[in-house]
Amino acid sequence: MAVLEVIKMGNPLLRKVSEAVEPNEITSPGFQKFIVDLIETMRAESGAGIAAIQVGVLKRVFAMEMKKNDRYPDKGSFSLTTVINPEIEPLSSEEVEGWEGCLSIPGIRGRLKRYKKIKLSGFDTNGEKFERVLNDFSAIVAQHELDHLNGILLIDRMPNMETLTFQEEYDKYWNV
Repeated sequence: MAVLEVIKMGNPLLRKVSEAVEPNEITSPGFQKFIVDLIETMRAESGAGIAAIQVGVLKRVFAMEMKKNDRYPDKGSFSLTTVINPEIEPLSSEEVEGWEGCLSIPGIRGRLKRYKKIKLSGFDTNGEKFERVLNDFSAIVAQHELDHLNGILLIDRMPNMETLTFQEEYDKYWNV
């Protein structure tokens, strides 16, 4: 296992659209090791999710998990999910507004809207097709990570920049 370097906003790779993972690649030893390293990196960085592009790999894969997390102390937990070639379908037009952070934009938070309930589909680490309904924070994390695979950052989704804030100012003025 290895903790990989998370690339930061400004790196041109973050604006690229990631490529699909070929079915025969999913179970290859190299790709399986990469998935383990991606998960290890997410956990080491206290992330709720991480996309392959965030470690410089232009492949359509992300991992997400929420356990006790200092970056999101008020969020409920959800189990580890790794999605290869993910697709998201909103299950209603209802959106929730909330604060998001990003491992590729460290120390910054912004407020934006995401769908409250989605269907996430893709392939698991064994190459098996799956679908899962996600609500609330897990749905938000999945949408955030899929955005990364499409070259989109959270700041691109913000309706305006009034709530773009450093973590220290968020803690002081907004997280009350």
